[in-house]
Formats: sequence, C-alpha cells, structure tokens
Amino acid sequence: MATEQKGKIITFYSYKGGTGRSMALANAACLLAKRASSPKGVLMVDWDLEAPGLHRFFRQYLSETTQKTIATDTLLDSQPGLIDLFWELDAMTRKKAYQSENRVEELFEKVGLQRFILSTNIASLFLLKAGRFDEKYSMQVNTFQWEQLYRRVPWLIPAFARYLMREYQYILIDSRTGITDISGICTMLMPEKLVAVFTPNAQSLFGVLDLIRQATEYRKNSDDLRPLVIFPLPSRIEATEPELRYDWRYGNERKNLLGYQGQFEKTFQELYHLEACSLETYFNEVQIQHVPSYAYGEEIAVLSERGQDKFSLTRSYEVFTNRLTTLADVWDYPAEVLLKRKMQAKDYDVFLLYNSLDRQEVQAIAEQLMQHGVLPWLDITELRPGMRWRDAIKEAIMHVKSIAVCTGRGGIDLWQNKEMHSLLQQFIEQNRPVIPVILKTCEEVPKLPLSLADRRWVDFRKDTPHALMQLIWGITGKRPEEFMSQQNLL
Repeated sequence: MATEQKGKIITFYSYKGGTGRSMALANAACLLAKRASSPKGVLMVDWDLEAPGLHRFFRQYLSETTQKTIATDTLLDSQPGLIDLFWELDAMTRKKAYQSENRVEELFEKVGLQRFILSTNIASLFLLKAGRFDEKYSMQVNTFQWEQLYRRVPWLIPAFARYLMREYQYILIDSRTGITDISGICTMLMPEKLVAVFTPNAQSLFGVLDLIRQATEYRKNSDDLRPLVIFPLPSRIEATEPELRYDWRYGNERKNLLGYQGQFEKTFQELYHLEACSLETYFNEVQIQHVPSYAYGEEIAVLSERGQDKFSLTRSYEVFTNRLTTLADVWDYPAEVLLKRKMQAKDYDVFLLYNSLDRQEVQAIAEQLMQHGVLPWLDITELRPGMRWRDAIKEAIMHVKSIAVCTGRGGIDLWQNKEMHSLLQQFIEQNRPVIPVILKTCEEVPKLPLSLADRRWVDFRKDTPHALMQLIWGITGKRPEEFMSQQNLL
C-alpha cells in the first residue's frame, strides 16, 4: 500500500447560494498554492454537481499543456470530471475483484484518477471539475445513487479521501448547498476542516448552524478519528452599513436579531462542551466585505487586484486563509479561563528569575503576561511563607516550561549564584527555553555566561519590536502574528 501523507481536506459549504462560497474557495486555493512546498500543492474539487461553476474561475489559467488539448470552451466542457469518475468507480466496484477494500489501490490505478484532473498555469494548483458538461450531464447527476453507493461499498469514499490526502497538500471541496446526500459526503465524510460560508440573513445563518450540528454529531459517532473543526466565514458584508453590520454580528433585541457571533459561540459551547467560548478576536479579523464589481464575471481578487491594503479583498482572503491553516480552533479561551486551568494543573509557562531590586518592574511584566493567558512562576506570588526558597525552586522547575532571566538596575549578580547557574544549565541540557531579558532600568547590557552568550535578548528598553510580544514568542514558541490571531493582545 502507498505511503500515507498528511494532506488536509477542507470543505467550503453554504446553506444557500449567492454567498460567495466558490469565490472564497478560489481565492484561498490560489493563496495556498503560492505557499505549497511540493508540485502537487492544492487540488480544488467541484462537488456542487447541480450548480457547477468553479471551473469558470480558472478558464484563463489553464496550463499550456491543457490548452493544447483544450482549445475552446466546448472542448473544456467535454473533459470528464467528478461525476464521470464516480460512475466508473460505481461500475468497477460491482465487479467481484473490487468489492473489497483490500484492492482499493489497484482500483484507483485501474480507473486512472489523474486523467480526471486538470492542471493550471498557477504553480501547484489543480482542478477536478464537476463533470463532462454535455447532454448526458443532468441525467448522470440526477440518477447517481450516492447513498446506495455508500451502503454497498462504505470504504470507497474514505479511501478516496485518503488517496487525495497522499497526493496533495490541500484538497479544497466546493460543496452542494442545502441538506442533501452530496452535502453530507462533503461536510461529514471527507473533511477535517469545514468552512461555513454565510451572509447576514436568517436563512443563510441558521441553515449553516443546523448543518454544523449534524456534521459534528455524525463525526463524533463515526469511526473517523479526525476532529472536525468549523471555520465560520461571514461573507458579502456591506462596509457602508455600520449599524446593520453591528446588529447582525452582536444582535439587536429591539429588531429581533440574535447576532451571528453569539449564535456560533453558543453552538460551539454546546458541541464541544466548552467552559467558555469567545469569537471576538476571530470575527474582528475574519469578514469578507461586499465589493460590487466582483458581482460581474468570475474574477479572482488575489490574482487581479492591484493593491493589497487592509481595505482590499486580497487582504481579507489572506487573513482568513492564514487562520484556516494555522488555528487549531477558532474560539479564544478568555485569559482567566486559561489561567485557571494552568493554576489547577501547576502548568507554569515561565519562571521569572530576577534581582530583588528589580521586583516592581518584573511584577508588572508578570501581570501583562497573565492578561494574555501566560502563567508565570514568581516568588512573591508562588513562594509560601515559611517555605525554603531552594525547595520551592526545585518544585517549580518540575512544572515550568521556560525561564526568563531578567536583568535591570540590580545588575548581574544572578549569574554568580551557583544554584542559579546550575538551574540554568539544567534547562539548557533539557532543551527548555532560557530567555535573557533586559529591563527598562538596565543601564548597560550585562555580559552573559558562555552557555547563554549566543542567545537572543528581549529588550524592554526598545519600542520596536514589541518586547512583550517577543517575550511571549520565546515562552510559547508562537510568533507575534500567530499569537495575536488567538489572543487580543494590543
């Protein structure tokens, strides 16, 4: 059997049409293709068989090889796609030789999956269109029995997903709208991430919320061990209507509007059994604005826009795509919830080591860290009266992940302490972060011991880069931009 690869399957779903779902997928696909680390970076799959249109975004981006074969729209329409592939798979799995999962690799090789996939002249970007658009297309779509196929060969669609995951880094599926057999396959069986695209109206919003509940409940009760992570995507938001934008996000009791942010927060709390759920930071950044000119034709903003400032569609799609690929979950845990959990588990993020003369300044840094859910070990809060400092240190280092050595007006006598030197050496040997920190009151950069001389300082005397962000990066391993996408830092 072929070697498994960890490609990501992401489905874009909307309950109603007209949300900009296919447009969002096309833009995200182009952005991901730019970042691809292999020739087969991104595969787009048009599974909206009753209203296919994803291929129309990419007619001008066919590769030279494809253009030689497909000279006109008519010839492009004649190329086989997803529905043709599954008619062949349906026929093949009725043969005795291919009724078992044991020969699935041979089955896919026999059918020749790659002949259904079109390449584009955008590096690392490929398309599996809905099908061959001829006089038989409607009949093929309307008569194909997806549920019967799944009941007869339940292993086929999961095996198809695994095949795609081996071949491509990202597989983006454009799903059918509504609640149908096809939307169930696209949202429940195939993906590990589900993008719920909606516009600010009740039909669109509550339709995706119902589907999210069904999909997550199905996944919980299935044999698929992959978690299903939901990414809401508010689309076609009108920037010139600030009052309506606020009401539809946060709700307005007088207008009988519940607000989409609160509805998603409530739904996630129920589905994932969360103590708290805040989507404030997420929705502050993730919204796709309505741009009237994109109602005409099938333009791809990230390829055609000249500017990329914060008002551009390109920037909106970049922000969303970054979160789609970097966030494990879309919700923020409020800092107090994070800290409570860490305190109960004695799960300290950083040990703050300092001279007593610098206590006030270090205590201020500790408070800032705690505001962002980072739990410090600080002697004045953690050292119980009557307890020996040496014993407290030994206990603390069993639970702490990193050490920040703070130097201010108190000087560098910390380095001269044998116990401190031994503690730092222990962290270095265990490959745990040791972060030298220069406080604002430090008059000159101290000379570090040889074991720490090649380490980068965090300098609170400088405004740029932001010292607190740099310290959090050293402690958590998350770059400032990544951490800020999960915490409302500034």
